[in-house]
Amino acid sequence: MIYIENHLIEYLERRKMKNKYYIKYFSKSDGKKIKRPYDPHHEMQHEFIAGSGNLCKRYWDESKDGLRTANAPWTITVRK
Repeated sequence: MIYIENHLIEYLERRKMKNKYYIKYFSKSDGKKIKRPYDPHHEMQHEFIAGSGNLCKRYWDESKDGLRTANAPWTITVRK
């Protein structure tokens, strides 16, 4: 029971933290700059070099309920 409670507390803390971090970048598919909630935990995102040579960041988008890819440049901000 304590194990489940600890995981629930950890999950709730991560949910609170997600609301404090945002990623902003130009979205080619949307045709505009977008700002989305961002989870900085390493399990939820990674960076890579695309075949075109562009630096990209793949992250979990809660509103889309799936992975999303941002092309550089992007800005990660913390809400204070």
